[in-house]
Amino acid sequence: MLTSDKTAGPKGPADHVPLGDEIRDRLCERFSPRRAAYIRRVLTAAELSVVADPADALVIARIKRMSARRLSRFERLEPVDSEDRRLFGWLQLRWIRDEEYLLGTRLGRAPTHRELFADFTRHRNGPRFRAYFALKCPQRVRPIRRPRSDTPATHAVA
Repeated sequence: MLTSDKTAGPKGPADHVPLGDEIRDRLCERFSPRRAAYIRRVLTAAELSVVADPADALVIARIKRMSARRLSRFERLEPVDSEDRRLFGWLQLRWIRDEEYLLGTRLGRAPTHRELFADFTRHRNGPRFRAYFALKCPQRVRPIRRPRSDTPATHAVA
C-alpha cells in the first residue's frame, strides 16, 4: 500500500508533487468545492500526485469511472495530423511512466515489464489514455478514417 513517506519505493514523476492538504488546496483553487470533493473521492492521493496540471484531475476522475462500453467509443478516434500524433505520443509516454510509478509504489519496487504490461491491460490504460487525450484536446482528434470495405485498400488511379 502507498505511504506518504516519499523516501520509500521507486523514484518517479510524482516525487516533486505535494500530497495531502496541498493537493486539496490546489483542487479548491481550480474547482468548485463540489467538484474538488468528487475528484478527491475518485482519485487516490498517489493518482493525484502524478497529475501535473490540476485541470486534468477532473478529466482523469471521470475517465476512471467510465464503463468499458463508454471507453470503447474513444477507440474510434485518432490524432488529426502529424503534430497531434507527436503530442499524443509524448503524452502517452508520460502516462505510461506515471503508471509505472504508481505500480512501483504499490509493489514497493520497480515493476518488471511483465507486471507493467499486466497492470496496463487489467486497468484498460490504452482506452483510458485515448479518452484522456480526446477529452483534453478534442480539437486534435477525429474519427478514424478507414477505407470502404467494398473497395480494395490499395488501388491504382486510372
